[in-house]
Amino acid sequence: MMFLLLLSLTSFVASTPVEQVRGIDNYFPTYFVRAAGNHGHNHVTPTDKFVGFSAGLTSMVNTNDTDLIVYDRVFLNMGNGYNSNTGVFTCPNAGTYAFLVHGVSTATSQLNLDLYRNNNYTVSVFAHARNGYASGHQSIVLQLDEQDMVFVQGRGVNSLYGANHEVYSTFSGYLVVPAALPPSNPGLIG
Repeated sequence: MMFLLLLSLTSFVASTPVEQVRGIDNYFPTYFVRAAGNHGHNHVTPTDKFVGFSAGLTSMVNTNDTDLIVYDRVFLNMGNGYNSNTGVFTCPNAGTYAFLVHGVSTATSQLNLDLYRNNNYTVSVFAHARNGYASGHQSIVLQLDEQDMVFVQGRGVNSLYGANHEVYSTFSGYLVVPAALPPSNPGLIG
């Protein structure tokens, strides 16, 4: 057993970094999505199950209690889960998701936002400065079922800074791990 371990380590150390990276493909099923591209790998991975979105504000937004924040500039909407008319992300594929909320208050107000999952409060973002702009950020990982809804809502009177040429307030989310993975290829590890 020790001989096999040493042989394995020797072959890994003796290989070039490029060969080491190419070998990683054997540890991931072929349906695993590489969102940033294939980085020189010679395989094609489907993106029909990948979900990711990112949207920002292009204008000043004043909110009261229960106002949903509608992030109108969509940078990415893979899986079509984010609705830029309502500000709501509706989960198209069950799994574990990461969400990020960033906001900047106007110079004369505070920022107090809440992230909800299916009308249930999860986390808050707060920012305030006496005489100036302030920023607040929050991130969370949630287990979602298909058709679960995630959105950002104002708490109290708030003002979020935004301009067409200056997008500081954003709402993003992406699938980290699908809930049910398809069967692995028997020739692959994992």
